[in-house]
Amino acid sequence: MIIDADTHFLPPDTYDYMGDEWDAVRPRFQWDDKGMVSDVIFPGEPPLVPGATPLPPPGTGSNYRGMYYMDERLRDYEKLGIEQQFLFPQLTATVFTYMVEPRLATAMAHSWNLAIQKLMRQHPSALIGGALVALQDVDGAIKEMEWAQQNGFRAVILDKVYPVQEHCFSDPFGSHRELWPFFARAEQLGMPLFLHNIQHGHRITNLMNYQFNGLDVLAPQEGQMSLVSLITSGLLDDYPNLNFVFTEAGVAFIKPLVAHLNAWFDNSVVDYESEDAAPRFNYRKLAGGKRIVAEGDYKAKNKMSPDHYFKKNLFFTIETEERELPEAMELFGASQFLFATDYPHDDPGGRMKHKDVELLANNGEISESDKELLRYKNAERLLAKVPARI
Repeated sequence: MIIDADTHFLPPDTYDYMGDEWDAVRPRFQWDDKGMVSDVIFPGEPPLVPGATPLPPPGTGSNYRGMYYMDERLRDYEKLGIEQQFLFPQLTATVFTYMVEPRLATAMAHSWNLAIQKLMRQHPSALIGGALVALQDVDGAIKEMEWAQQNGFRAVILDKVYPVQEHCFSDPFGSHRELWPFFARAEQLGMPLFLHNIQHGHRITNLMNYQFNGLDVLAPQEGQMSLVSLITSGLLDDYPNLNFVFTEAGVAFIKPLVAHLNAWFDNSVVDYESEDAAPRFNYRKLAGGKRIVAEGDYKAKNKMSPDHYFKKNLFFTIETEERELPEAMELFGASQFLFATDYPHDDPGGRMKHKDVELLANNGEISESDKELLRYKNAERLLAKVPARI
């Protein structure tokens, strides 16, 4: 048994259930003579943020018919040897971001969910539904999550970051406390939250410092910053049973990131006036050059060491070809990792989709019992059906 925890699908009827109210502004797909999406026309699209660098639809993997047509997709999965799949949207082609007008975005999310619900009813043993929600409408997102849980969806799909109209850089989730009622309700409902990139173009590399001489390699990863903010904001202390799944980033970054975070945990912030000194000085300045916000905002708020949250609240989809996978599993145990192919994408995350099952089976550094956890047991436990709680 294998559960694929990261796949992408674009039903042709994705936005056919929005109602007449939205007919003039809803997205419409343009199809080529081979039955593939070639473009998306979106009259209600928000204005482009100056400096942002979005990727145009339809996005990677759009040349596979299994992206759009479930019968062909299921035949592909039979060849792959994978019995169940968790459905993400084809995120670039959905043209869905947290900058879309809130009511329109909520209608878009619900229409996607209705299209997926229809497929789940047709193929209940093969498909696991992830619900889309519009976080810019917090009350609407909570209602949509409640509806989704009552209608057989097993998780919620979020962007890895929170793009805003005010600037071309992404915001981390922990900075947006207005979202916390949504996170509180997710914990109550037992709904895990899957974090996945949406190509909205809000990137730290839009900062001109990183545009020259290869300096972009030093830019922080937006998704990783957002992930860490779930810890440092105190969110996971307030909602200790909330689970996040960080997708399509591999696991090689985890060990050095956790070691760095742990080294700074409970490291005193001192009142020291100086220029920003070399890294050999192991302190964080309270009144020196780094801090330009209030002290209460500056300090990390997590009560436990960062590795505690990685072991308890955070899960990761794997790239089977990564040499660091066994090492990451030794760090936390196999329980925090989920098998994924990123079907049908052809970007680095999905390029190995036809070999992922074989690569995991042939990995001699991972025990057979741990392979079973990766293949399906972890996902089965995380995505277990739970009774609705209102």
